[in-house]
Amino acid sequence: MKLLAYFKKHRYKNTVRYYLLLTLVLAILFFSGDFGLIDVQKTAIVMAVGVDKDENGFTVTSQIAMPQSGEQGKNTQTVQLSYSGTTVAQAFAGINAKTGWYPKLVFCKLLLLGESAVKENAFDALNFFLLDEYLSDDCLVATCEGKAKELLNAKALGEPTGSMAMQKVLSPHAERVGQVLPNTLREFSVSYHGNAKAGFLPILKKEQAEQAQTTAQGGQESQNGQGGQSGGQKSQEEPAFSAGETALFVAGKRVGMLDKDESFAFNAVKNDLKLADYSVGEGKDACTLVIKHNERKRKLIVGKDGKARLQIRLTLTAGLLDTATETGAEDAGDVPKNVFPLAQKKLKAQIASTFEKCRNLGCDLFEISSLLEKYENKKFEALQDGILQNASIEVEVVFRNVR
Repeated sequence: MKLLAYFKKHRYKNTVRYYLLLTLVLAILFFSGDFGLIDVQKTAIVMAVGVDKDENGFTVTSQIAMPQSGEQGKNTQTVQLSYSGTTVAQAFAGINAKTGWYPKLVFCKLLLLGESAVKENAFDALNFFLLDEYLSDDCLVATCEGKAKELLNAKALGEPTGSMAMQKVLSPHAERVGQVLPNTLREFSVSYHGNAKAGFLPILKKEQAEQAQTTAQGGQESQNGQGGQSGGQKSQEEPAFSAGETALFVAGKRVGMLDKDESFAFNAVKNDLKLADYSVGEGKDACTLVIKHNERKRKLIVGKDGKARLQIRLTLTAGLLDTATETGAEDAGDVPKNVFPLAQKKLKAQIASTFEKCRNLGCDLFEISSLLEKYENKKFEALQDGILQNASIEVEVVFRNVR
């Protein structure tokens, strides 16, 4: 018994020693890590990055949050820093050398590629971010017309920074309501390295919103310097952003674009929609539906001649959202008889035209190659090269009343 008590006593002592040793090891690892780089005075917290390209290399524009020390630390300034280099990494190193701030990408939520950066291969610019250990692969990626630098420099209506407004435009909510087709670094990379090498990115655009009225404290002077507006209001013009159009890519190169209607049609085939609005008819007969849910089915049929036929069946549960003319109280909330057939015909045509545009551009956005490999694996090697060019589509769209 004494021997047993001895062993129990020393076992408990050893357990305490083990825990103390483990705590010491973890503390050493914690304080000897990369945390020395995170100095509030020396670190540039990057919120968004824009990349442009020319014959000399890349121009990187970083939108950074610059923390302030002391009492001013309550307010964080946002500034733009640009630098050029033969590679994206060299441009980032130039920002560090130019300002003394070390760019940290752990908080970066948006990569914006300028028009010049996607002419040949977008991954010439994205490769650095794929290799960066701090940047999340869930970071949003988009492209734009013109220079990314100019778009990032734009102010935003109702937001402290342009990048925050852009992120809202590319939010999951915007995707669910069918307004935009957002993409992430991971998803875009997977499509690039897939069999078809086809992908897409939303196109961010700056749109001038209607003149907004904002209240100025302690004065009644307008933005153009003319006073006299009541209530201390002043007029200011700030842009809004949109991303309804979608750029198409093959092997990293931009080859075409889907307009807003085509982007919505592909969104209905690819993603789950919720509370998405869809309008049909013209003039007094115009009507807007709200799509509560959509069910999607795809099937690839390969004939003996080697030609593929993609069958898509889309069932959408929808209700009445609004009409151009007043409906009687007895008909309130009821979908007019001719609306669902019109909606079915319109969306079916949009899906078919979207597929045809992609086929003509050689962009396998509807993933025919992947379906061929998955369901007709024995025929894949023999047919994969010409499967898209010889493919056709059959679309069935059914609108079902939510009631």
